[in-house]
Amino acid sequence: MIKLFQFKLCPFSRRVRLTLEEYNISFVTIDEIIWNERKEFLAINPARSLPVLIDEADNIIINNYAIIEYIEEKYSHTTNVASLISGNLSSKAEIRRLVDWYDNKFYNEVSKIILRELIDKYYMKNRINDKSPNMELLRIAHENSIYHLEYLSHLISSRSWIAGEVISQADIAAASHISCLDYLNKIDWDKWLEIKNWYARIKSRPSFSPILEDRIAGFQPPSHYSNPDF
Repeated sequence: MIKLFQFKLCPFSRRVRLTLEEYNISFVTIDEIIWNERKEFLAINPARSLPVLIDEADNIIINNYAIIEYIEEKYSHTTNVASLISGNLSSKAEIRRLVDWYDNKFYNEVSKIILRELIDKYYMKNRINDKSPNMELLRIAHENSIYHLEYLSHLISSRSWIAGEVISQADIAAASHISCLDYLNKIDWDKWLEIKNWYARIKSRPSFSPILEDRIAGFQPPSHYSNPDF
């Protein structure tokens, strides 16, 4: 069976999990606390990054993009589920553009900062001197998030889904990052009703159910986190 090394509040791990679930692919997750630098994991991936996938033939695939492309190429045409990168060349290019937007631009300007200050520092508190979250950086991340949420709201207002008329990897990527922020109660949903409606549709999908059950030590999500209808 496929093994996925992941961290529950890693947006890239979540994107792989959601993709596997959307294609109804059986897999098991192995929670990896990368800050512990476990020797067995480092032997698999010396870069100590997540996620890492080991397939049925024990092939090791490292890196979010590599894993997603592997899943798309191997499984999207062998299941009864529509591909998450579909349409003509222009449509596929738009999906990949928006995936890059969330996995790079949104991540570097918003989710990476928040996760580093709140989660990374918590798990590394016995190894670093500066254990407290940097409130100025968190303020900057919050300001950056407004611009990104405005753009997401614009996309949703003009399309059925983020990249077009069907759900795609763009939605999976965006939801993976936003769900991590939602777990930490960093989105004021009353201000973003269009996004809230889109996210409720994502949360209601069977593939998302395991995400709603995620819990990590030291952090409890807000009560609405587990409710598909908020």
